[in-house]
This record gives sequence, structure tokens and C-alpha cells, in this order.
Amino acid sequence: IHRAQLYDRALSAEEVAASAGVPSEYVTEAAVIARLAPEDAAKRRELAESLNQTQKKYTSEPRRLVYAVTPKQPDATHVMARGDIRAAGEIVPAGGVASLVGLSADFNLSPDAPEAKRRLALARWISSPQNPLFARVIVNRLWHYHFGAGLVDTPNDFGFNGGRPTHPELLDWLATTLVARGYSLKQLHREIVLSATYRQSSAKNEAAVKLDAGNRWLWRKTPQRLEAEAVRDATLVVAGELNRARGGPGFLDTHEILRSGSYSYEPADRVGPEYQRRSVYRAWIRGGRNGLLDVFDCPDPSTTSPKRAVTTTPLQALALLNNSFVLRMAERYAQRVEREAGSGADASAIVTRAYQLAFQRDPTPNELAIGRRMVAEHGAAVLTRAILNSNEFLYVD
Repeated sequence: IHRAQLYDRALSAEEVAASAGVPSEYVTEAAVIARLAPEDAAKRRELAESLNQTQKKYTSEPRRLVYAVTPKQPDATHVMARGDIRAAGEIVPAGGVASLVGLSADFNLSPDAPEAKRRLALARWISSPQNPLFARVIVNRLWHYHFGAGLVDTPNDFGFNGGRPTHPELLDWLATTLVARGYSLKQLHREIVLSATYRQSSAKNEAAVKLDAGNRWLWRKTPQRLEAEAVRDATLVVAGELNRARGGPGFLDTHEILRSGSYSYEPADRVGPEYQRRSVYRAWIRGGRNGLLDVFDCPDPSTTSPKRAVTTTPLQALALLNNSFVLRMAERYAQRVEREAGSGADASAIVTRAYQLAFQRDPTPNELAIGRRMVAEHGAAVLTRAILNSNEFLYVD
């Protein structure tokens, strides 16, 4: 290398040639175009315009870094003598867990079997009717989501360190029923929700409370608080603001900020129909938090959560009273109530319609009297905000 030159901008082709000291040997683009035949020049202009439009399209859209995996055939796995990576022993073919009773751990695959065959063999081994764990784990999870707690209260651990089933015969019956019905989850859901156990009242029984305060023996329906996402969705529904569009891209309720070459995310209370879709369409960003969802125990997406925590904290009440999203939806809820109650409607009609939308019932005489006084003194928005804070709105009894 005889010489190096640095510039604070990208040079044109002519400037590069001049910098290299060979301007006389450089042929400019204009000179090349001038020598083209008319039909070639026209074709070149057409291609140049197409290239220009394509570049505009992709440079105008936000660009994101995407991490991807390039699959390849896995290397052979060896037994390492005393764990020494330099002492490779016999080859170990793909197989299952030999300690699991009832299933053969041998996949009958050669050590160099393709990745697709290994995955297929594993899937068949896991879902085999002879697998004693697969069906029991699935039905326990279904029971957990319907009742708030599984028959085994550790859904991710059926081992020695996990919980013991409260109703082992019921767990086995559900598992065998699932297998006998071709693994139809829909049929099992129907079986559970039509059962007398599921359809019980949540009313307390003092004698039963003394024997089983945690309701592990299922003597009543355990009241369950709505999940964080359901609280948000239910608020949008009663306010008449839920965007019911299905599919398509999700929405992002954070600000993306680039600092020192890396992105960070800060909460953002975005307004508009595109941000009022069901919470299932919310884009999960590990660093992007949502104050309302967080206080209602929405799991951290960066960690696994076999079952959600259900806490009761002062922050939940404060969020429902002061969160900007809740305040905005309380206003929309009030406007909807006043609109649907009819022009010139009195406070009784407004209170009644508010209760019908939130609780699917009319207010009691005492609730009606309190609600009328609240609407008369403070306006409908104060009533609707109180309803959004009520236990009847947040809990399923």
C-alpha cells in the first residue's frame, strides 16, 4: 500500500477515478449511455426507474434486525470417556428416556438419521398412548385453566418434587378418556364444563371452610380474578371501544429508543383503533412493559410461567383509579351509557344501563340509589370508573 485517503462522504465514480490518479482511463456513465443503441437506452431507463422505485419502497419502511436459524444436519453424538471431549467413544443414536415405564426408548433410527425423522420419532414417542405422562399432564393443565388450580398443583412437575394429585382416580379417568376420544380437547372441555363440579355455586359454606379453606376438594366454585389481558379486553368491551379485527400484524404499545447501538423500549399510552385490539395481538417486547398488565400479574415474557401468580396489592386499585388507559375508557364507557340510555335520560336510566353493560343485570334498589346520587353530583364517568374497579367486574364467581 503506497497511499491511503479518507473522506467524510461517499465519492462519486468520477471522484474515485480522480482520487486514484487515472481520470484519463475512466469512462463516465454518461459516455456509456451515449454509445447505446436507442432500444438499449430505452430498456436501461426502464430498468433504472424500476430499481429506483424498489429502493424507495424498502428504504421508506422501518428496518429491523432479524435473528434466524439455518438448519443443518446434526453431528453425531458420542459418549465421552469420563466427560473428556477429546475421548470420543461409541456413537449414541437418537432415542427417548429409558427410565420412563411403558415406552421403548429405542427410536429405531440410525446414528446419521435426518433431523426430520428424529423430530417425527420424538413427537410420536411423546404422544404415544403408552406414555403415562403425556395425557395426564394435558388434562391437568385443562383442569388448571378451568378451576384455577390443577388436580396436581405443579403443572410443570409430576415428579418427586412436584405436588400430589388431590383426586388421582379422576386424573387417570380424564387421561384415559382423552386417549379413548382421539385426543379431542374439545370433547374434554365439554365434559368438564358440563360437570356438576364445574357448575357449582361460589357461595361459602362455613363448615366446609373449616375443613378445606383452600377448596382443594372442590366443594364450591373458587372465585377467579380475570387475567391481566382479560381485564384490559373487558374494559374495552364495556366501553364499546374494542377493535374486533382478526389476524394481521400486532400492535406495539411502547416507544422504541436507540441508545448506544442497542434498542430499549419505554411504555407508551397509544391512542387509536389499531391499539384497541384484543391483548392477544399485543407485540411482546421483553424490555417493553405495560403498567396496567404488570400490576395484574401478567407474566414476564422472558421467563417461563407454568402458572400465573394471582396477587392482591394496593397498586392494582391505584392503577384502576389513575391509569390513563382506564381513565380514557371510563370516559368512553360513560359516553356510551348516556348515548344508549337515550337523549334526555334521567340518572336512573344511566345507572341501569351501566350495570347492564358491565354485569349483565339491573342494579339493586340500594345500588340504584347510590348510583343516581353519584351521577347527579359527579357525572357518569365517576360511576363507570367505580364499576371498572368493582370486584364483580374483576372476578368470575
